[in-house]
Amino acid sequence: MQLPLDDAWLALLDDVARAEGLDLPPKRLAAEVRALSDAYNAGDFARARTRGALAARLLFSFPRDVPKSACAARELAWAKLLFAEGRATRVLDVGAGLGASTWGIARLSGGGAIDATLVDEDEAALRVARAIADRKEREGEAVSVTTCAGRATSVDGRFDLVLVGQALGEISPDEATEVALLGRLLEHLEPHGALVVIEPALADRTRRLHRVRDALVARGATVFAPCLHAEPCPMLRDPRSWCHEDLPIDLPPRVATLARAAGLRWQGLTFSYLVLRKDGRTLRERVARGAERVVSLPIVTKGKRELWLCASGAVRKVSRLDRDERPRTAWSEASRGDVLEIDPPLGEASRVPPHATVRRVC
Repeated sequence: MQLPLDDAWLALLDDVARAEGLDLPPKRLAAEVRALSDAYNAGDFARARTRGALAARLLFSFPRDVPKSACAARELAWAKLLFAEGRATRVLDVGAGLGASTWGIARLSGGGAIDATLVDEDEAALRVARAIADRKEREGEAVSVTTCAGRATSVDGRFDLVLVGQALGEISPDEATEVALLGRLLEHLEPHGALVVIEPALADRTRRLHRVRDALVARGATVFAPCLHAEPCPMLRDPRSWCHEDLPIDLPPRVATLARAAGLRWQGLTFSYLVLRKDGRTLRERVARGAERVVSLPIVTKGKRELWLCASGAVRKVSRLDRDERPRTAWSEASRGDVLEIDPPLGEASRVPPHATVRRVC
């Protein structure tokens, strides 16, 4: 799976920026990127509707967001539950903005046909999304894009995949409204479909997503990922904890330079995500009985390596002595977000025994 955008993609974004009058001087663009980040972190979404913010979204946010949706849906693809056979995969991208989430799915498909509907109240953003799609179509991309200006609930029909990419807080002002919105979006799924929600890795936004997850499970939704269980989210027991991804990939060099100029991180990509279904199918059933999700960065001290693991509604720190990691297994390279199959299963043990094998599955 190709995650970072390549030079050809970046050149396309440059072309769109010039055509739309969004090719700002570097210093001005860096200032707009910083202002956009501050606005999103403060929840002041109206400040993201300016022309300068649109330039920042196109030339900075878009390259960051494409890999996030590809990663958030990777387990669906791994389980062969994402792309339709013999026809285009129908995608509804809610709060789509420039369509970055859809293009992440397109890259994950490896050239498979996609029929995407992009919905957003921001008509200026959709115009740029349309320009990106037109250029990709001329390049022969098998992605058909329809844009629809309006609210998230304004679209009819059924879809194989519904995306809400870092737009939930902007669309819905509180948890109850978010639960209701996602409940309605689940109704737009085909029986075999999935709803993928991506949020910033900020503690407050992610913990809200955890609570929304619990409310939707109580209403009968199935959690496919990241959780390997349907119990209440254990992260909510500790106000200092939240579950998120930290992809070990850096921004493309030119975008990294822009991030540094704006005072933002350029190493790694962080986000939180939730994948829901309504057919009862889970990632849990696709992996071995001893599978656990890594929910921390590794803690390496003299003689051992520790990871926080989550599997059955509880989070615990598990260690393995270096002398027991011979020959080396996936434990030596595991990090946040990985799913590990441990044989024999650990149960409630807090140490991986010498005879156990560890394999990374996704």
